[in-house]
Amino acid sequence: MKQIPSACPVRSNHPLSKASDIAYIRLGRKNLKSAFEYYQDFGLDPIEKKEDRILFRGNSSDLPCWSLEKADRDFLIGLGIYVNSSEDFEKLKALPGAEFLQGGRINSMPCVTLIDPSGLPVDVMYVSEEIKINPVVHWGELWNYPGESRRANLPRSYESRPARIIRLGHAVFLKQEFLKNASWYCDTFGMIPSDIQILPESKEPVIVFLRFDQGEVLSDHHSIVIASGITDSLEHCAFELENLDEVAKGREWLLGKGYRSGWGIGRHLLGSQIFDYHRDPSGMLVEHYTDGDKFDSTVPTGVHLINRKSLYQWGEDMPKDFLDTKLSLRKLLELWKGILSKKRISISILMELKKVAELSPRTWIKY
Repeated sequence: MKQIPSACPVRSNHPLSKASDIAYIRLGRKNLKSAFEYYQDFGLDPIEKKEDRILFRGNSSDLPCWSLEKADRDFLIGLGIYVNSSEDFEKLKALPGAEFLQGGRINSMPCVTLIDPSGLPVDVMYVSEEIKINPVVHWGELWNYPGESRRANLPRSYESRPARIIRLGHAVFLKQEFLKNASWYCDTFGMIPSDIQILPESKEPVIVFLRFDQGEVLSDHHSIVIASGITDSLEHCAFELENLDEVAKGREWLLGKGYRSGWGIGRHLLGSQIFDYHRDPSGMLVEHYTDGDKFDSTVPTGVHLINRKSLYQWGEDMPKDFLDTKLSLRKLLELWKGILSKKRISISILMELKKVAELSPRTWIKY
């Protein structure tokens, strides 16, 4: 589909700022010990460990990208975003309700905290590319191809270890007010909708893949994804690896440790990443991925019908519990709280989305 429905988020002509990358995710965890052990096995590098907080980083930066904080429940605490312009930082700092922290939130960098329409704290930091990024070390081995032998007389070595994570790549958020939240990220941070997914019957938009606008500089197909949901919550986060070998090695290591697989290995349709999902001790999905699409600012927004098959090109059949469609008491209470607070929540859209999510695209598979 080429025409964008009127209710869809669009790129802003005059955004308040132009953000450059996702910085970090902050998570509350009841059991910090098990979470610490898991994310080391997942491939993150711990850089700070206190009784009430543990910080991790990837290999492309010395800055933290993952914060586990002691809490009485497992939940999303906040999101961090980078801007490369000091002028943009000052504009956001001057917004009504913005909170300025000179000492930073989880590092020494000053930050401005904004609140998105769902109530999620979003920390914004000004940092230059020179400070943020370390040179990426390429660990990949040589591959042989038909007619081209790059690895002659050299058997491929095997090393059992966690995946080597390069960086935090993206986060997917469920929002009770889809359009309001998606538009806020476009208007506040200049994000561009790369692709939008709409329901087959009502044609209502329910998912948008947002990328950062860096002009001619290539940006990930999506760094933030906003999806319609019964609750306001974090659906999953994804971490970039170098290649398919790293994805497979990470999977082998986690399964060998007895951790629970989520879904994989496969290749997504929108964004094109090779993916492998796992569940951390709290049950939250986390993803290893590689070979994702990169867009500059000229690529127009795509519009697509949503169904389970639209989530992947190839791979293992999606497990029934991958998309959490069960109406638990907690979810219903959160939905009721949203309705009472006068949020614009469409029950019919949520029910159609639930119906679509439960339809298997591979009815011919027999197990």
